Amino acid sequence: MQLPTTLQNALERMIASQPASALERTALQLSARYRETGTDAPVIATMLEAVAYAAWRMPATYAALRAVFRRLAEVQPDFTPKRMLDIGAGSGAAIWAATEQWPSLQQVVAIERQPAMARIGKQLTANADLPTIVWQQQDVLTMDRLAESDLVVAGYVYGEIEPTARTLVLSRLWKAAGGALVLVEPGTPTGHTTILHARSELIKRNAHLLAPCPHTAACPLAEGNDWCHFAQRIARPVFLRRLKAAEAPFEDEKFAYLIASRHEGKPIDGRIVRHPIIHSGRIELQVCTTQGIQFITVTRSQKPLWRQARTSEWGDHWSPHPTEDDSITAER
Repeated sequence: MQLPTTLQNALERMIASQPASALERTALQLSARYRETGTDAPVIATMLEAVAYAAWRMPATYAALRAVFRRLAEVQPDFTPKRMLDIGAGSGAAIWAATEQWPSLQQVVAIERQPAMARIGKQLTANADLPTIVWQQQDVLTMDRLAESDLVVAGYVYGEIEPTARTLVLSRLWKAAGGALVLVEPGTPTGHTTILHARSELIKRNAHLLAPCPHTAACPLAEGNDWCHFAQRIARPVFLRRLKAAEAPFEDEKFAYLIASRHEGKPIDGRIVRHPIIHSGRIELQVCTTQGIQFITVTRSQKPLWRQARTSEWGDHWSPHPTEDDSITAER
């Protein structure tokens, strides 16, 4: 996966407008602050900090959201949202990712409480081939009512809310979601715990859980002292390799997520929750199913299953009775 060319060019121009040494130093400071606090969005006070944060985090954030939107499109192929509400929009990664997935989008309401982040979000989306974007500099905690939208997105935001306020905020997000609600958090045990809280609350509200869960029972990974998370690889632009002093041309963003909807999606039998282990003549899979976690071994002699397993990846849905559509999805 790569950043859209238009976005990458806009980021490069924005980065070039800042002093290189100061930008690199600020990016390192923000990264250290993130590791110390465990939150994905440190307080951004200046334009330099906002640009450094966007340069450091926007590619990975875009990758995670783009991957989750693809999952939503898989389970609801007829979902064609026109209106989107982006909570904690930051520099606008979700807007770019959603537009790539759904050309049907016509309007986005982007809510961001930090002025510097909202400013660069506006700059990065200005004059781009994107839906109409209405930026609102507000804190979701102080908003009694949110604009009803086909798609409501909270990327790396829900976990930053004080635990005592999360249920109230989630109720407002769900009320605003006329179609689907997407939550994305860091792929850590804490991120998964945050997702589990939202999951239990949405089940109480009779939401349809579309992904990643194939069921509404207790999370079997959590019961086994494990956590559900996934990963998306993205190519590192030159500016990101320079900021991180990294030689690898790519990085893997690990994330936890939940997609809930007002409408049912295509049912799935299971979800692959770890990288498939490939041996000569057999492939081992760890799959979350309605019967809990199953460890499945597929051999070359099981031809339909073998074809499916050979092209399946961590995070893909799994069917013990693959169809032609399953093969097409796996080979995307």
